[in-house]
Amino acid sequence: MHFGVSTYFLTNDSLDGVIDSILAAGLGVIELSYEPPHLFSLDGALADKVRRLAGEGVGFSMHGPFLEMNLGSYLDEIRRVSRERMLAALRLSARLGADPVVVHPGYSFFRKLRDYDRELRARFIEDLGTIAEEARSLGIRVALENVFMSYFYFQELGEFAAINEAVPGIGVTLDIGHAYISKCTAKHPDPEGAILDDVRRMGMENLFHVHLHNNSGSHDDHDFVEGSIDMARVLEGLSDLGYDGKVVIETLDIERLGFPAVLQKLKQIAP
Repeated sequence: MHFGVSTYFLTNDSLDGVIDSILAAGLGVIELSYEPPHLFSLDGALADKVRRLAGEGVGFSMHGPFLEMNLGSYLDEIRRVSRERMLAALRLSARLGADPVVVHPGYSFFRKLRDYDRELRARFIEDLGTIAEEARSLGIRVALENVFMSYFYFQELGEFAAINEAVPGIGVTLDIGHAYISKCTAKHPDPEGAILDDVRRMGMENLFHVHLHNNSGSHDDHDFVEGSIDMARVLEGLSDLGYDGKVVIETLDIERLGFPAVLQKLKQIAP
């Protein structure tokens, strides 16, 4: 496994400074974010630096845009802008050498209106297909992230098979923190075991990427040092299943507690 950090949670410094800090901490993977404030820096000399580092072996991924957007929205204006922003993120990722690109699923607050919900899900699938087609043409991978809230169209890994049938070639970003909340909400007696069972059933060939953070099972805290998840067990289980890709830590703890505390925890849980 190749461990790294998301820049999205490190906003007290410039993106240039954040990249230097991550590398100075001894980590070789960096997930860029197609959201402010760092989005505004991803051009010119900094883009050249990212490409150079990628050529030297630093692993980059890209978290596609997810704020104020919704693939397949019932509002055509929001749907169009969401699709355009995601396509722009794919093109930037291809230029920078960042892979995969993490995509949040579309969502609807009309899930109880079944006929309308089917229509909105179809709109999401159509937009996801457009994104997947562009990604294929650019030679990068799309990794759909599981998001635990009930209004999203991809909450559980068990839902991926139907999505993948409609949009072949995409994969999954397993968000361990989100998956844990889903299992705790369902009162599963062994949430970590259930997550690993879901991955096994989904198929390792579909697991493109992993997000790692901790919580108490009820809120999306994005902690790391403290929390209820047996992260060591999940990581060891993924390793045993053959996963050797990027694992991106998404946590507020780096700015709260510093890199040393996070690195110490990582040392304790890494396979």
